[in-house]
Amino acid sequence: MSHARTASFKAAQKTFQPPSRMDWNDEKLAALSVEQLKRLLENLGIQRAAGRVTEEIAEDLTRRITARLPASALTTRRARPRSLIQLDVRAATALGDFATELGTRYDLTDATAREKSADIVGFRPEVATDKHGLAKAGVSVKKGNMAIDRSIAYRVRDSMASLAFLLLPDQPEQTGRYVILATADLLESGLPITDVMPATRDHGWSRDSRSRMRAQPTANFAEAQQLYETLIARVAAKRVVEE
Repeated sequence: MSHARTASFKAAQKTFQPPSRMDWNDEKLAALSVEQLKRLLENLGIQRAAGRVTEEIAEDLTRRITARLPASALTTRRARPRSLIQLDVRAATALGDFATELGTRYDLTDATAREKSADIVGFRPEVATDKHGLAKAGVSVKKGNMAIDRSIAYRVRDSMASLAFLLLPDQPEQTGRYVILATADLLESGLPITDVMPATRDHGWSRDSRSRMRAQPTANFAEAQQLYETLIARVAAKRVVEE
């Protein structure tokens, strides 16, 4: 493999680069809305649990953020246990890294998905990760319908495959599991998606879409990776690696 391609491959493998600090002075905080402050507070908890922010900075910033939030916002917010945040971070990172790795072996670009789906009215590609390279967080967590809902996905035409880590609310953390979610044309076996993921409406899927989707819980991440790549290989072209 040439030096240029080696450098390109290494660059593609890079995911989230944590900030060296969270530089939020009072002037910046004053410019944020209540919802933005709540999101910043949630992100601070994740950064703190992952060791990316010192305890001193986290405590000071938490105090200054909460001082700006109305009482109603504070009383309705449920603090997530540190261990739950850490589990969420591990799942988001593992799934994000796997999505990046798959992107080096298969053409999963939005442009190709759109080209293959040109005749599908209203088609929109799935975004596999967030801007930091982490698996997407489901809105179901903010609504309280899931404790953890992280996923990567790929869509082309009417076919969709997703690999998610799911933990139901008020359940032991060890019950969290990796689950394959896919349309029935890709995943012929499995369970109705609502049996495994009760909060499907939070994802904006139509009733018809929900009826077409199946779910396959897996024993571990390795098994989930293998099955997900098998589904991806059915709908995406493998990249040609030049020697």
